[in-house]
Amino acid sequence: MHKLFILLFFSGMVCAGAQTKNGWEEWQKTSCYSKISFRLKEEKKRGNQYRWKIQFRNDYNEVISFNYHVTDKLQQYNITTHRKTLNPLQLSDEIEVFTREEDIYILVDKVSLSPFPENFLDCDH
Repeated sequence: MHKLFILLFFSGMVCAGAQTKNGWEEWQKTSCYSKISFRLKEEKKRGNQYRWKIQFRNDYNEVISFNYHVTDKLQQYNITTHRKTLNPLQLSDEIEVFTREEDIYILVDKVSLSPFPENFLDCDH
């Protein structure tokens, strides 16, 4: 079984979720932000690459935005290149990701209670 690693502000937590009937793992809260959740679905391997789908969920009662980066190499997350904005209680579209390795690392940071990257929230744990 694959391992899923969640990295927030460079402090890690190892998680592996149970799969539901539709192939998605159970929703998991990030280790730094209790109101941002994610789930993962492993798709068929294509050639030498593992194929994944990821969804984020906003459990805040207001708009949020955050940076995220997904990689299969722990030391290669120097720059967060994707930003996601979600309305209150909204699910993101499915995000398709390809990796060379079976382990996945997710970095979520720079969370704002606005659609703009400003006034970043501290961890709430």
